[in-house]
Amino acid sequence: MAAGVAAALLAPIVLWGVIVRSTVVDDIGRRESEHRLLTARLAGASIEGFLDEAGRRLDLLATRQRLREALSAGDRAALERHLADLTRGTVFATAGALDAAGRVLARQPAAPETYGQSFADRDYYRGAIAGNGVYTSEAVASRITGQTVVALALAVREQERPLGLLLLTFTPAQLLELIQPLHSTPGRDIHLLDQQARVIASTDPRRAPLSEFRLSGDLLDGQTRSLAARVDGVEKVVTVAPVPVARWALVVTDDPSVILAAQRTFDQQLVAGGTATLALALAAAVGIAWLFATTLRQRTLLAEREQALARTNADLQDASRHKSDFLSSMSHELRTPLNAILGFSDLLQEQLARSLTDRQKRYLGNIRDAGEHLLGLINDVLDLAKVEAGKIELRPETIALGALLDPVVASSRSAAEARDIHLAVRVPSGDPAVLVDAGRSRQILYNLLSNAVKFTLPGGSVDLGVALDGTDLVIEVADTGIGIPADGRDRVFGTFERLHEGRSDAPGTGLGLALTKELVGLHGGTIDFESQEGRGTTFRVRLPGVLAAVGPAHRVLVVEDEPRDAELIIALAAKAGLQSEIVRTVAAARAAISRARPTAVVLDLRLPDGRGEEVLEHLKADPVTRDVAVVVVTVEDDDPRSRTLGADDHLTKPIDHARLDGWLRQIAARMEPKEGLLASAADR
Repeated sequence: MAAGVAAALLAPIVLWGVIVRSTVVDDIGRRESEHRLLTARLAGASIEGFLDEAGRRLDLLATRQRLREALSAGDRAALERHLADLTRGTVFATAGALDAAGRVLARQPAAPETYGQSFADRDYYRGAIAGNGVYTSEAVASRITGQTVVALALAVREQERPLGLLLLTFTPAQLLELIQPLHSTPGRDIHLLDQQARVIASTDPRRAPLSEFRLSGDLLDGQTRSLAARVDGVEKVVTVAPVPVARWALVVTDDPSVILAAQRTFDQQLVAGGTATLALALAAAVGIAWLFATTLRQRTLLAEREQALARTNADLQDASRHKSDFLSSMSHELRTPLNAILGFSDLLQEQLARSLTDRQKRYLGNIRDAGEHLLGLINDVLDLAKVEAGKIELRPETIALGALLDPVVASSRSAAEARDIHLAVRVPSGDPAVLVDAGRSRQILYNLLSNAVKFTLPGGSVDLGVALDGTDLVIEVADTGIGIPADGRDRVFGTFERLHEGRSDAPGTGLGLALTKELVGLHGGTIDFESQEGRGTTFRVRLPGVLAAVGPAHRVLVVEDEPRDAELIIALAAKAGLQSEIVRTVAAARAAISRARPTAVVLDLRLPDGRGEEVLEHLKADPVTRDVAVVVVTVEDDDPRSRTLGADDHLTKPIDHARLDGWLRQIAARMEPKEGLLASAADR
């Protein structure tokens, strides 16, 4: 009887244990299968993302007009600079440019021995020329390095006519770095195969690149699946995921003995536990039920968290899209009324200057200052968003260093004097010219100087030092301000970071340094700082290779000391397709003319170190520059004298935009036939 009662009590527990064991083992097997599929998908997605990013880089470079011109002209130096931009900050091994016939024009890193070689027999040449998008090649042994490489190729076209090809190459080792983090399970290897089932990359060191991967069954058909198969005659658990963009396959192989050993270990542990539960009878049954319920709850909780994470990711994507839409909309909605406010305040000051009281003038000045401050904040937010989205392209122009610095120094000096702060400026002698985006470079300088003035107490000092180190421009802004707290130094270049909030009443949004770092990076430069709390901060910026030894072949020399007028002239010249060089003094104008003959000159007559007529006489006295076109733009109304000295035209400020624009377009039109003749001669 006792045995019967004991059997009756234990039978349900034994039956429950068998059911639990079967369920848990099945669940473990299913989870392991899902984990293998997830590993394959993640590895495939990593490689897909890597190739997509490379394709976007090629597409973006192919849209540059200067790249197209360099490719058409076979300009190796220009192509090498563009290729350096393409590979900067990436893991790609090399970049190259081929002409339409498949011959090497340029390579990064440079390999002169390959220039002129034909790669028209490579599949990436044929594939890129035949298609309209980025073509991913088969894995091949490089003719240059002997390494196994994969090439991404894009044909650059002009109205369906191929101008040439852009290439990016990478090695299997770089692909291994992408998939190595997923290679953590014992007995597991991950392999990347090309269309011919050859190994491109593998975590198994015994598999050489381009070796054959023998896999039983038709598993490389573009489907994602996990099942048992034979690999090189050995039984494996094989999981396959496609990489569609390159028509590759990602294969995960697991040793069945490792999987079975883990399951056997679990099975033994479960049996041992079941044996113990038999001794505990109903208590063990309750424990098993609790364990099973806990497992189900954990699975449910995990599923809920995964769903929440997916919803959060979707919300973040929506937020990013809404942010871009909002910024695009607000760019017009805010700038339009602000420009009207600024424009009408200027108009009132000009037209009512004689009838306004001092108080009214001050009020109008306050309106303009407030409008400019608000417009500056809007521009900072928009600029930062554009930089982060990769929508800002630099527009380099040759400009004298003095002309670049003067507007920023004048504005910063006024702000410093208002706070009883001494501003010292150190610049190189000779007023050298630099090739930079003037607007963005001034933005960098202004952000650093305004920060230094804001956080320096009255009676302190700010020092701006500008120097040339070879062809690099080095800028140093040092202050005796309150310094940066030690716990905030890793957040200095973050967005909306106000490290002195509560310790300083200086206004700001915390965007200036974040935007400055991005703009320095666009120039290919670096920025760092040193700071001691309570004693001051020093920021250093290095812009590499910006010294302009010789001006561009076709340029308009703008001799103007008024920054706003100079900016307007530069904008009109750019609209006409002309490059510009800005100088602000008679001496700098003569130096610029000596460096290289300008195409045309826009000349102000009132300059800090003399009269513009001196520049005009200097031009007309030299047979080399006698025919250079000159237009005078000045506040002085003396048209006959300017024309007598040899000027084409005389414009009185404020500048007649349409008239100056027409003159600049005539200059641009004169250049086109000469360039056409040169091209024809080169063809012959």
